[in-house]
Amino acid sequence: MTTNTTIDDPRPAGATPAGAPPRATPAPTPARATAVAGAILFTDMLLQGLAIPVLPLLPAVAERGAAATGVLFASYAVAMVIATLFAGRMVDRRGAKGLLVTGVIVLAIATLLFATGGPYWLLLAARFVQGLAGGIAWVAALSLIAAATGFDERGQMMGIAMSTVTLGVLVGPPLAGFLVDALGPASPFLVATAVTVIDLVLLLSLIPGSPRQVDDTAGPFTVLRVPGSVSIVIAIAIGAAVIAAVQPVLPGHLGAQASSTMIGVLFGIAALVSIIANPIAGRFVASVSPRLLIGIGVIAVVAALLMLGWSSGVWQAGVGMGLLGLSSAMLLAPATTLISEQGFKSSPPTLGGSFALYNLAYAAGLAIGPLLTGFGVQQTGFATAMVIAAVVLAALGGGALTRLPGRVAERASATARGDGAHA
Repeated sequence: MTTNTTIDDPRPAGATPAGAPPRATPAPTPARATAVAGAILFTDMLLQGLAIPVLPLLPAVAERGAAATGVLFASYAVAMVIATLFAGRMVDRRGAKGLLVTGVIVLAIATLLFATGGPYWLLLAARFVQGLAGGIAWVAALSLIAAATGFDERGQMMGIAMSTVTLGVLVGPPLAGFLVDALGPASPFLVATAVTVIDLVLLLSLIPGSPRQVDDTAGPFTVLRVPGSVSIVIAIAIGAAVIAAVQPVLPGHLGAQASSTMIGVLFGIAALVSIIANPIAGRFVASVSPRLLIGIGVIAVVAALLMLGWSSGVWQAGVGMGLLGLSSAMLLAPATTLISEQGFKSSPPTLGGSFALYNLAYAAGLAIGPLLTGFGVQQTGFATAMVIAAVVLAALGGGALTRLPGRVAERASATARGDGAHA
């Protein structure tokens, strides 16, 4: 069994600080921590994917128009922000397991409410509660992995966990489309509720405990003050926004051209490309400037949104969704690595704070994307809204590129030596 270390200890996980008494609460092994955290993150993104082809077409939602649909999708992100503001400190002080248990239970209850099908206010409330649970679960799950792993294997384990995130996005939309066409609109949410129950069983049986990390904790805004963090936050937000932006509006744009199953397949294309691109981009993070990788991501964002805006058929939309998946991977893979290092540079160092900041940035993207396109489509039409979104996100991404930190490998080697040097 691997014992936990403080977050600023350069020694591998499993090493107990000299002179320190044994910890009463053991940390999980890296494999168990990654498996459980990955399962929970998979479920959260599965829920996101299941909602894409279903929520916009529910009568209580469709009758209120594109703007109300955008608000419904964005409410998840707003709630995620609220939860994240306190989740990071709670993880550092009390450990991740208890918060994960709470998050999974609340997530199951909120998801079950979607099976009722309405009215709109109930769906909005359920979406908000789902966001609260998701915010808690994300911070706690990523912190659980980081607390259980040493520096050398942390990147690999984080990569595995993020692959499960993309897998959830991949599976969710086509599964929802199939279930709706076969069994009705309530069935995706009933299946998702069952999956969260399985996650809870795995969590309780495989994770013996999760020691708290520090007495003096730092929040996400402490990490934000570390030089370079603002640019990383922008990159994360754009990576989250690109796919979220088309979730509430693409089904309506395609209309009768695409069934629920086909809508699910289109979003599945984006997720599949992202699954393929994520490990490739991650492999280059240590040897290539993050500015180059994120710059490619920004270019792909513009190309994808313009392609979707000009699409008149399903195949064109498929190409655009593939580009969206590529852009998300090229933005998030390097940004996730960079933000994890910012927590080690803060004073005091923090795991919960760095992943809370990641969550805030991701949630901001989830909110900005749907609101930008939802109101844009209602006011200007689909094509113009895609052009506006492309311009806004490109401007934000271009500005962030100039202030991104340098190569990851240089700082990683310094951290691994434990010499206290930060590039």
